[in-house]
Amino acid sequence: MATFANHKDIWHTVNMTEHSETTQLQFPCRNCGAQLAFTPGVQALTCDYCGHEEHIPATENQVIEHPFEDYKGQLEENPWDTETIHMDCDQCGASTEAPGETHATECAFCGAPLVTKQTREGSRKPESVLPFTVPKSQCDDIFRDWVKSLWFRPSALKSLARPDALAGVYIPYWTYDALTQSWWNAESGTHYWVTETYSSGGKTKTRMVRKTNWTWVNGDHNAFYDDVQVPGSQTLERDMLRGIEPFNTLDVVPYAPELLSGFRAENYQLDMLSCWPEAKSQITEAVRDACASMIPGDTYRNLQVSTHYSNQTYKLCLLPVWVANYRYKGKVYRYLVNGNSGKVFGQAPWSWAKIAGALLGVGTAGALAYMMLQGSGSF
Repeated sequence: MATFANHKDIWHTVNMTEHSETTQLQFPCRNCGAQLAFTPGVQALTCDYCGHEEHIPATENQVIEHPFEDYKGQLEENPWDTETIHMDCDQCGASTEAPGETHATECAFCGAPLVTKQTREGSRKPESVLPFTVPKSQCDDIFRDWVKSLWFRPSALKSLARPDALAGVYIPYWTYDALTQSWWNAESGTHYWVTETYSSGGKTKTRMVRKTNWTWVNGDHNAFYDDVQVPGSQTLERDMLRGIEPFNTLDVVPYAPELLSGFRAENYQLDMLSCWPEAKSQITEAVRDACASMIPGDTYRNLQVSTHYSNQTYKLCLLPVWVANYRYKGKVYRYLVNGNSGKVFGQAPWSWAKIAGALLGVGTAGALAYMMLQGSGSF
């Protein structure tokens, strides 16, 4: 599948033992009774205490793409197959869902303590999950390599930055499919050269001057866009999520609670219809680029594109993200790791001394342009 990449946000910790007195599900180890957790890249549940491993059985469920006209936005009373408690973080505003017997835990975003606020009223079960394939142990190496790759940052950052509060989280994404039929017209420019004469110092000289011949052209473009990805959450900054997109949704599997064991999953805050405009914007940009590539000649101007959408479908997916913070000189910065590809993006302090040196060395415009090309950081 090609990618481009009002409800409270709810975190859900899946604890898996089945108790007769509740509907909460857990997965106990058959050897020692400890809780099993999903192992990234293995498609199995593993016991951290005795090493016992249990394969996750295949499910008969299928990943279904739903037509737009079928969307009703309804909630389900207990979609995650577990009783949970809703918790709010007063520090960063995130909401967390924890097992029913939990009375206190920590926020996966900022590490602040959480206390019980209310019980969950309802949610929507995702159709599919993209399992974690990047293990937690690999994230330390990814973090160190990322810090070393940064430019215009304090030299001490590489040795003093210390990651902490690493949490594996499934972020809700709406994915969209659409068949597009587009018609375009534009002015195609073809360059040619002419010889001009001019006077300089009392002498007649010649020079070659480039001209452009403009001609109106038109055409059509048909394409199917599959799994255009838009997060249904506002908890993580959109620019940061863009930094680790796209997710390889070719590997999504039908939802199964076993896949969430040992991780957390956020419930969507934005419904399908409110996320569609961003997906449509991504498609519109891709369609325009495709049409522009069809224009003959050396250049073009006044490109106009009209697009008709059909066969629009959607699904709700849980996509894997390692959310982490690190500290540098008493300040907390956040970084994200794509739990499927290992792509990293984060915040980092700038070294204004290095920036000033670059401004003096290559000029203000050049230094600022270079800084803008640095995709891993923020002011």
